[in-house]
Amino acid sequence: MVWTEKISKWLKDGEDGAENLLDYPWDLEIKPVEDQSERTLIIASHPKIPFNAEIVIGKHFANLVINPIIPTDAMDPTERMRLYKALLHLNTELNLMKAGLIGHDDNPVIQVDLDLESLNKHEFNDALTLLVVGAHNMIKILGLTAEMEQFMLNRFKMMVASKIQAGETEEIILDFLTNRGGLDKASAKTSVDMTVKEMKPEQAEVSAPKSSPGPMYG
Repeated sequence: MVWTEKISKWLKDGEDGAENLLDYPWDLEIKPVEDQSERTLIIASHPKIPFNAEIVIGKHFANLVINPIIPTDAMDPTERMRLYKALLHLNTELNLMKAGLIGHDDNPVIQVDLDLESLNKHEFNDALTLLVVGAHNMIKILGLTAEMEQFMLNRFKMMVASKIQAGETEEIILDFLTNRGGLDKASAKTSVDMTVKEMKPEQAEVSAPKSSPGPMYG
């Protein structure tokens, strides 16, 4: 599908530290939507962003969605009404974006709908930025800022553990955390040290820098 390829290219082509969210190098998973609509799903993730952005591409529209997966069906009715009222106010405060509920657990989501007939990269970047801002606002409305910070800490630790097990050096891991993850050097070092401390001894050895073998020819 032409639009799947075009949007995927917008998301993949970029560099860390870019001014616009769309100019970050996003990691992508692309697969068909599990229904009969012949739509495609792009799941985009980046270490700096606590939420995955899901882009559902159909024949005429692209739907950008962030679902923090926070069930509300079991909430106290008074608290649930406060949340829903706040989400409705959020709908009127931000352009393009809308808040809603999905699934049997009534998970609140943030969504932006885009018409493919006139879509360009600038408009897609605005929509992606608005989506992330809206999701952060929703987390504040839910009173889950502290939980989100803990989630991000655990997410970085999982990334570090995976890289250690893959044999990456501490220098490479710290570069990833500072350049792609947006951490300062002290926080990155703390994240590595905490992860190593929590891992099993046989898993926690960080590789030493490998010496260069020199040119293959000449």
